[in-house]
Amino acid sequence: MSYSAKNMKRIEPSDPLPQKLAHRPFFAFPYEAFDGHFAGDTDARYISVGLSQWDWYQISVKMLRHSEKKWTRQSEELPPHRVIDMTLFLIHALYLSDKDQVVIPKGTFHKQDQEITIQMEKRKSHELRSYDIVVEDPETKKLLNERLTKLAELLHKLKKEDVI
Repeated sequence: MSYSAKNMKRIEPSDPLPQKLAHRPFFAFPYEAFDGHFAGDTDARYISVGLSQWDWYQISVKMLRHSEKKWTRQSEELPPHRVIDMTLFLIHALYLSDKDQVVIPKGTFHKQDQEITIQMEKRKSHELRSYDIVVEDPETKKLLNERLTKLAELLHKLKKEDVI
């Protein structure tokens, strides 16, 4: 077992970490009990950092998912910089946007030499309502704020310790 906690029962995933996938985990976090609103009732079993399935000389981050019958191809493997870039875009889209557009300041992404404005895609009215309901949901806001606060604290600590 590659992890430990005082209450192991609480974090024990439904399925053991697969060892015969092309992605080679070096660290695998048992994520099932921590998957936001889906915690305890999710197909997301682990977040893994390891060698990429597409290039064993690259590191990737992968969400390992299980369909109740088998490990699913819907598992996603991403290079770490993409995970960070996804987080940056998410913050801009949810916290720093106008209703119908997101402005990404120059220098937000690697080699981005100009400001980029992203217009909201055209959607049907019921899709727009659903999006607004999710984005404005107090529980969703609370969860995202909690996770982003934890990220900010960790980044501040790394900056203070001159790690980044």
